[in-house]
Amino acid sequence: MITAFIIIFIHWIADFVLQTDWQAKNKSKSNFALLSHTSNYSLVWLLPMCLVFGVMKEGATTEWIFWSSIYFGMITLVAHTITDYFTSRLNSKLWSEGKVHNFFVSVGFDQVLHYGQLFLTYYFLINR
Repeated sequence: MITAFIIIFIHWIADFVLQTDWQAKNKSKSNFALLSHTSNYSLVWLLPMCLVFGVMKEGATTEWIFWSSIYFGMITLVAHTITDYFTSRLNSKLWSEGKVHNFFVSVGFDQVLHYGQLFLTYYFLINR
């Protein structure tokens, strides 16, 4: 349960707190802005996941912890970029059309996709 809370909290920091205003406003129309956001987002995960993997995987070697954290960051970069490529464009369209309810439904679904990826990636890495 603690690991789940850590993942949720890190995601909130990386996806909302550390996302710049420029990234948020431009990721729906600029791949550079999108990659700027998703690269920063993914880098934020490296140190916390070293700590999480180090604590949660009994008998883990330093090498295993390092590479698992790198894999986590790489998988997260690819998945977050693909997800945000589509959802940011949809959300931008919904917001500009004044479809506020559908905008928030879409933002919520975007978060479900992110959490699903994070938890699945963690699960598969911790169990290898």
